Amino acid sequence: MFRLHKKINEEPVVPDKLKEKIDYKIFCVITVIVVAFQFYLNTFKSPDDQTVDFLASLIYSLTALIAAIAAFVISRRYWNSEVFGKSYLALAVGMMMNVLGEGIYYVLEQQSQVPSPSISDWASLSFYPLAFYHLTKNISFFKPTIRKSLKLFVILMPIVITSVYAFIQFGEEQAADTTFFLGLAYIVGGTVILSASILGAAVFRQGVLGVPWLILTLGIVLSTVGDVLYSYLDVYNLYTVQHPVNLLWSSGFLVIAYALYKHKKVI
Repeated sequence: MFRLHKKINEEPVVPDKLKEKIDYKIFCVITVIVVAFQFYLNTFKSPDDQTVDFLASLIYSLTALIAAIAAFVISRRYWNSEVFGKSYLALAVGMMMNVLGEGIYYVLEQQSQVPSPSISDWASLSFYPLAFYHLTKNISFFKPTIRKSLKLFVILMPIVITSVYAFIQFGEEQAADTTFFLGLAYIVGGTVILSASILGAAVFRQGVLGVPWLILTLGIVLSTVGDVLYSYLDVYNLYTVQHPVNLLWSSGFLVIAYALYKHKKVI
């Protein structure tokens, strides 16, 4: 198996192409795990059951932690690389901030305090700039030539999704308060890193990182769609821990972990 050869303070040399197959059985296993867990959560009669809250928080935290550990492994392996070492460390820290944010949210909720807006949001929101740094650092390293149509798409997508959310949220609440801007922050952060990951997948689709970036994009799409749907559900107070949207977060984190495993194999 090809491995990058690196010297201290030098970047690994990445080959132009290397065939790496996707193991679709991994996706089947991830699907079975998250769907079975969600079915189990729905066996509880009330979504307000403390056991349901604990289990939902646990699976979210564990799947995010798995992705964080995978990113830490790659960061440590290529620490002398200015690009891979630092960028994967940023992704790892970002995933850990998801774990921290969820933990704080759960503790505040169990203490009958307002879990959001709170410090848990600051922890969770910090994932977005860290993930954005990871994505842009990798993309800029390869100095790609990007088509104008793709540039336009990745710029317009966050603007359109954010604008639609802002219109619906403001129309429902009739107030530009803290909750409004907090929801907006999650939408902006999620859609921006989604655009960046799509850009990366397009840039690397014919090269050595094509398959890992495709999988990474899928993982980010799942988790980001979860964020967007949650924000819309929250506008109408429709979200519960038994809602199927939870499947998107846990499966998204596990797919990201699989993408990082594929990165480890090819770089």
